[in-house]
Amino acid sequence: MGARQAVFEELLSHKFADHCSAEQVRVAIAEAIKKYQENRDAYFELLSRFNDNHSRILYHNRSAEPGLSYCHHKLFKEVTYEKQSVMDWAKSRGISLTI
Repeated sequence: MGARQAVFEELLSHKFADHCSAEQVRVAIAEAIKKYQENRDAYFELLSRFNDNHSRILYHNRSAEPGLSYCHHKLFKEVTYEKQSVMDWAKSRGISLTI
């Protein structure tokens, strides 16, 4: 993890504890893939959808996933996601995810 990412996540953990970075979402999904091998394909699909949606937000400034709440962090120019909305979004696809 780079220094910029470390500072960003440190700020998130204090001031924006209910938000998470895209990298934190990816790590949570990757850990779930390792933990739940029987549902590996579903988690890979979730990761793919998340990455596609994240790219859409970055380049088109809109989301294709209506249940996924996000905001743009002004200082770091990063997109952050509400943890609960990410977990609810995964649950709506029949997948358990903890961030």
